Amino acid sequence: MSESARPVIEVASLSHVGRVRASNQDSYGDFANGAGWRALVVADGMGGHQGGEVASRIAVDTIGKVLGESHEEPEQSLRKAFLAANKRILEVATSEPRYAGMGTTGVALLLAAAGDAWVAHVGDSRAYVFRDGRLTALTADHSYVAELQRRGFLSAAEAAVHPRRNEVLRSIGGEPELDVEIRPVAARAGDCFLLCTDGLWGCVPEGEILGALASARPQDAVRMLVDLANHHGGPDNVTVSLVRIPEHAKEAAQTERAAAEKAYARRQSRIRRVAIAASLLAAALVAALLWGVLHLATEHSPRPVASPSAPTEPPKSRP
Repeated sequence: MSESARPVIEVASLSHVGRVRASNQDSYGDFANGAGWRALVVADGMGGHQGGEVASRIAVDTIGKVLGESHEEPEQSLRKAFLAANKRILEVATSEPRYAGMGTTGVALLLAAAGDAWVAHVGDSRAYVFRDGRLTALTADHSYVAELQRRGFLSAAEAAVHPRRNEVLRSIGGEPELDVEIRPVAARAGDCFLLCTDGLWGCVPEGEILGALASARPQDAVRMLVDLANHHGGPDNVTVSLVRIPEHAKEAAQTERAAAEKAYARRQSRIRRVAIAASLLAAALVAALLWGVLHLATEHSPRPVASPSAPTEPPKSRP
């Protein structure tokens, strides 16, 4: 889609320490690259002595840097970015003992120039899409409690109060090998994507999240969501990032697609005309070449020579 036709998406992010924690170990970032990508990243760090804050910042910055420089396909780029963040956090944790054991969750949304989207995540920071009045999760937590739920050992109500509900099974910087979960998402005009840490979804009921997304623009909704988390006690750091695709994006995309189809038809017509002209020219050249060869052969072929006839005797007269 051309720059003039591409609709401007609305993006907003906000992070807050909450009402219990002494420091904010969450980080977020908003990045773009020359290919027209837009990426949002949210991370929730863990580790004492400010290790969590350092880990989440490294993750967000590294993922953003790799995506900003990437020329690969979105899925490969996201995987490469998360693996680079994992490697970098491990390097810092190894070189500085005070950061030993630090790690972070991570969730990223990548919007390509063509309107396609991908979500990548590790841990229990989440991605949702708000569409047609419904909130749908795009990620599945990599956590101990979530795994028990998936296996049918815990209900949602039991999981919400389980003593190990904050224990993640995967983290960026946790192990040298990292399994990043990545999925494509069919983005639509009017969609609102939400990235958040467990400081939001862990204490704010889904109905209240829906209400904020349905009633406000992203710039106002992020404030409403953070306020809701703090209203419910603010037990953890809370970070939210929102990106909304405008309703007119569909019409803009259709206009762009129609223009592209017309341009393609014109190119194909030109190609056909050039191909026909080239064929006629080639046929004319072949005909001229054949005529030349035949003419040359005729000019140089030996002419037939008549054989001398026997002399005829004059008729004899009778005596």
